[in-house]
Amino acid sequence: MLTDSHCHLQHPLFKGILPKIMVKARGAGVTRFICCATSELDWDNVLTLAKQEEGVIPMLGQHPWYLGKSKPGWDARLFDSLQTVSAGVGECGLDFAIEDADREAQLAALEPQWRTAVNLGRPMSLHCRKAFDTLFELSKKLGMPSCGAVIHAFSGSAEQAVVAAQRGFYISFACSLMNPNSKRARKAILATPQDRLLLETDSPDIPPTPGTVNEPANLAQLLNCAAELRGQAADELARQIGRNADRVFGMYGRG
Repeated sequence: MLTDSHCHLQHPLFKGILPKIMVKARGAGVTRFICCATSELDWDNVLTLAKQEEGVIPMLGQHPWYLGKSKPGWDARLFDSLQTVSAGVGECGLDFAIEDADREAQLAALEPQWRTAVNLGRPMSLHCRKAFDTLFELSKKLGMPSCGAVIHAFSGSAEQAVVAAQRGFYISFACSLMNPNSKRARKAILATPQDRLLLETDSPDIPPTPGTVNEPANLAQLLNCAAELRGQAADELARQIGRNADRVFGMYGRG
């Protein structure tokens, strides 16, 4: 019983084939899918999927890459929506790796989402690239959601993984971990405390084989890779990650 802690089932690449994708994923042992929106344009699609597909947990948010896709007032509408639906906050976050990144605009978008997660007690899924110091400062300033906050597709160093865990974040690793050249991620997963570790596919992105479309079924391969790297039995690691996922997402079910 595996949890894909971050995926995008609403993505156009899955249109028309999602039922087969879900059957394959469940056959691989994936029973829970944390489905993250990227802007106001796909909130309804994510909520609809959560009603249609067993085990899909919706997350509504504004991704830093797509700040121009939501109309002014989206943050208020997000807060209003989350008072009426069982959903978390995300995908949101900071990406300072973007060339000419507008850091002030990203912060202005993230802060109201973070406050919403804290105020409503919702889990939060965070995108973070080259912005860990700022993210850690925000955690001190705004506090942490009671359910927890997940740094998805972790791209930081082993040292940053340790700090993130100390600050109360959960740390999720994506299928890039399966690439032997991903030495940074492989060092980071070894430094991540067992009670803070999650796994994800980020489907359809970050496939284990470049040039292919990723899917939640690949989580089983990722689990085996993570277990081998950490020197653990796969079933033992699966149980621990399941407990971690329960702490963050356990109170949320169908949207």
